[in-house]
Amino acid sequence: MMENKKKFIIVGAGPSGLASALEASKNNASVHVFESSEKLGGLSRTMDFEGCKFDVGPHRFFTKNNEVNTLFNEVLGEDQIRVSRLTRIFYQGKYFNYPITPINAFLGLGLINSIAIMFSYILARIKTLIKRKKEDNFEEWVTNQFGSRLYRTFFKTYTEKVWGIPCTEISDQWASQRIKNLNLWEAVVRAFYGSKKNVVKTLVDEFGYPRLGCGQFYEKMASIIETNSGVISLRCPAVRIYHDNFKVSSIDVLNKNTGEKNQEIADFFLCSAPLTEMLDLMEPAPPKEVLDASKSLRYRDHIGVQLKMSKVQFPDNWIYIHSPDIKMARLSNYLNFSTEMSENPEICPLTAEYFTFAGDSVSSLSDSELIELAITELSDMNLALREQFIDGFVVRSPKAYPVIDKASIDRVNVIRKWLEQFENLLPIGRSGMFKYNNQDHAIATGLLSARTFLGLGKFNPWNVNIDAEYQESGPIL
Repeated sequence: MMENKKKFIIVGAGPSGLASALEASKNNASVHVFESSEKLGGLSRTMDFEGCKFDVGPHRFFTKNNEVNTLFNEVLGEDQIRVSRLTRIFYQGKYFNYPITPINAFLGLGLINSIAIMFSYILARIKTLIKRKKEDNFEEWVTNQFGSRLYRTFFKTYTEKVWGIPCTEISDQWASQRIKNLNLWEAVVRAFYGSKKNVVKTLVDEFGYPRLGCGQFYEKMASIIETNSGVISLRCPAVRIYHDNFKVSSIDVLNKNTGEKNQEIADFFLCSAPLTEMLDLMEPAPPKEVLDASKSLRYRDHIGVQLKMSKVQFPDNWIYIHSPDIKMARLSNYLNFSTEMSENPEICPLTAEYFTFAGDSVSSLSDSELIELAITELSDMNLALREQFIDGFVVRSPKAYPVIDKASIDRVNVIRKWLEQFENLLPIGRSGMFKYNNQDHAIATGLLSARTFLGLGKFNPWNVNIDAEYQESGPIL
């Protein structure tokens, strides 16, 4: 291979940033990754604490993208384990299978509620067939698909807990992506009569996972990048992006280790920092209509309360908390991912997750108050006793989830139209593209963006996840 002298600067050492750095370095490009925090992996990092390992929140490796799956297998090698998946919904003091199964739902909800849900479903389908109305929001989309009773029971509370806005304000496009192809009637038929179809087992049943936590995959990826002569600089945020005539010339980087600010020059720039932050860094500033669109976009912050607990018994990898009286949205037990997440098999690393906006009642709590809240709610749900708590810490991740409300898609399109005029700048990843992507989609945006700048083809990372096939796709049983 002829020497490739192209220089890449990549802002952010999360899944998309490291994937693009790996692809560029494999093709003999000069690569420098700048990460603002002190640890790589972004929201997929793993943290060590008193003999336990914690992810920021639950992550599993599953994809229908064969290339991303191959990358995962090759990078992890023998460090990959296979994990049987058990995830359930906690609602009104009872557990329901996730994805929902009819018999389990029937036993949990009782005869009257189950009949009401089925009649509500049938009525919704009849209404849809008679008068097809284009859905305007998440609530309308789910109600048309499953009926109002099932929507209120298994969709509304959790969705509003995560996003912090009414379901009527959430885009219907997000709904169609996240729960695409769920078929309630087929699930009922299969529950009682079985299926003649050759139903392929997906990672609803099993998923891949690094034996030492999700972050191990990205740490091994970083090691390969550095072997390929790439450089990864931690605690070095980008603080300014200079451009002229739709071409980025350089960026300023603040080295928090030394306090120095350096100007970095490259041929190509990839950025996984939040899209709104990237636009704020640009010099000269973007046009008014682009800035106005950016200022209207909202991100949801994530708080992970990391708890070191003794002898926690629930078998789930994670539990969705649908009960409206509990602020916690999701609870994970990493010992149910890998036994190597704790040095002591009787000590469980747990993450209690809360989704917030800056300044709200939960985000305003101190770390000690958040730990107290999580312990209290665990006790209220009868999942653990207060005396089982050993120690803990809190991880706050601002701008973790882009809020896909009804107006955000048009606003992002305004920004995207302007950015697509740049010849050497691409946003990548979930926050960078303001798209609700899983790990595999974020990785794919990094790979394709790097290949575009390497001249290996014309790839549009904005098309990644456009049809949004997820592990929840297909029948819900």
